[in-house]
Amino acid sequence: MKEVDAFIELLRGQAPGEFPGGLAPRVFNPWRDHDGRDAAPRREMPARRRGNLAAYLEARRETARVLLLGEAPSHRGCRFTGIAFCSETELVARPQLVARHRLQLTSAEAKAKPQRERSAAVIWSEIERAGKPFEVVLWNAFPWHPYSGDGVKTNRRPRPAEVMQGRAPFEALLRCFTRELRVFAVGKVAEDALRRWGGFECAGYIRHPAQGGEKLFREQFRRLVAPRL
Repeated sequence: MKEVDAFIELLRGQAPGEFPGGLAPRVFNPWRDHDGRDAAPRREMPARRRGNLAAYLEARRETARVLLLGEAPSHRGCRFTGIAFCSETELVARPQLVARHRLQLTSAEAKAKPQRERSAAVIWSEIERAGKPFEVVLWNAFPWHPYSGDGVKTNRRPRPAEVMQGRAPFEALLRCFTRELRVFAVGKVAEDALRRWGGFECAGYIRHPAQGGEKLFREQFRRLVAPRL
């Protein structure tokens, strides 16, 4: 679909260091960049991640009802799959929940040990429990992977100025679906993003599952999100 293609091209066109004021030199773009953590041939891995994201969105284009907005991609999750809150483990263990067909792995270690991300595991277990995976869309306020000075195997909280750059991709994402989505903020960064962006209604706040938030995330997902599917 043209909306999905336009959205992915928007993501692909953003490179680290191209944010106003030079605020984000340490950002990895999963849909454009590759490095030594990618499988060979490395230059083909961003295209595989773009294909993964396209298949994920197209599976939900007419069925999606809710959107869970998180903070930013992690170095074990979206960085390798191209899909927010989704690691390679989900592509291997729960392929039927992610898309209509199996998606591609892109990490150098994928054959021996697919990348695993704890928050992704928690979220997908709740999506599986709810039983309507194609009615849930996952995304991040800052869609690219921000890392610290310690290297690309780290995560850092995106700066407020960086999060503001997530508004245009978020608007483009919403255009990919045939119906209006209820948007839930997963964590304070996402909640603050929706407030600062303006023009978007937050259907509810949910605790992020990381850093001890797993139990409360599960409780709130079952109470706030699952009944709307």
